[in-house]
Amino acid sequence: MSQISKLATGLTATAFAMTAVVLSPVSAADPTIPLDPIQLPGMEAVQSLSPVIQQAAATPSSAQQLLLAAASQLAGNPATPAGSAALADALTRFVQDGGPAGLASALPSGAVPSGAVTQQAAVGPAHGTMPLMTPGTGNGPIPLEQHVPAAGAIPGTDAHLPTGIDPAHAAGPVADVMPLSANPMPEVSQMVSPAAAIAQAAAPVQSAAPAPAPAAAPSFDPNSPPTQDFMYPSISSGCLKDGGNVIAAALSVAGPAKIPTPGPGAGQTAYVFTAVGTPAPAAEQKLPLNVTWVNLTTGRSGSATLKPNPGINPEGPTTLTAIADTGSGSIISTIFGQVTTMDKQCTFMPTIGSTVVP
Repeated sequence: MSQISKLATGLTATAFAMTAVVLSPVSAADPTIPLDPIQLPGMEAVQSLSPVIQQAAATPSSAQQLLLAAASQLAGNPATPAGSAALADALTRFVQDGGPAGLASALPSGAVPSGAVTQQAAVGPAHGTMPLMTPGTGNGPIPLEQHVPAAGAIPGTDAHLPTGIDPAHAAGPVADVMPLSANPMPEVSQMVSPAAAIAQAAAPVQSAAPAPAPAAAPSFDPNSPPTQDFMYPSISSGCLKDGGNVIAAALSVAGPAKIPTPGPGAGQTAYVFTAVGTPAPAAEQKLPLNVTWVNLTTGRSGSATLKPNPGINPEGPTTLTAIADTGSGSIISTIFGQVTTMDKQCTFMPTIGSTVVP
């Protein structure tokens, strides 16, 4: 999950750097600035994987297979741009880390999995057979060497070292002998008499003052829930009044949390979509901006429509939110559709996000 977070942060930073160019006075005068694929290294992966997530939501029993297969086509193709391959790899890692316990545990007790949910799909791909982690031709990482016990050792019962390991060097160097204390035993004349020892024991013990608790960082708010950025920003061509492009940042908040108002409850996921540089949203959204999600841990799925939230950026930029009953688990989501601002009707390209709900 840390790699996914780093990837999302890097791509979002690139997107906001592009926003500065898009919103500059020189660029804003140009009508409908064309999108440069070189500056959008993961767009191919987003456009390819977003429809697969929607399809997986319709058939959650085969969600893992669909997502892994689609990501494999990108990561295993030598012609795939590096950014798209990295994004497909991040999605693969999330599915493999979050999904192995999912579909099998979601089945009722004694139920037989359907043909689409095989045992291999429930536990994940066998080691050394998944081509997703190594873009290009090949068959994935090299399997680990098999452990060979030493001669005469009984596996599972005796502690032993692998063949070829010298026991003399197995535990590291022996610690040096502890030096003699700098305070030797006191002489007999300095020893405390029995009467003095009793008096000292009866005296009240003065405890040392407790160490002060470390102060929290000035900007830390214990009530602020962790937000989870989407893997890639969404983009709308010609969304500004003068024809400029707009980049939107999407994030999710796992419940329970207080934001976005009124806040998601336990087992819920909140989604926030902000179109940077736009005015306030129109009161009526002519066409919907939807989020489709799949819970890889439980096999549940669904969709929701993001709408203007009076408690968030009422004066702009246009911000739409939604709260979905995703349940706890590893959630993969895609946001796509249209946004109506006070100036324009904007079509936003899909974006993909991953959320862990406790």
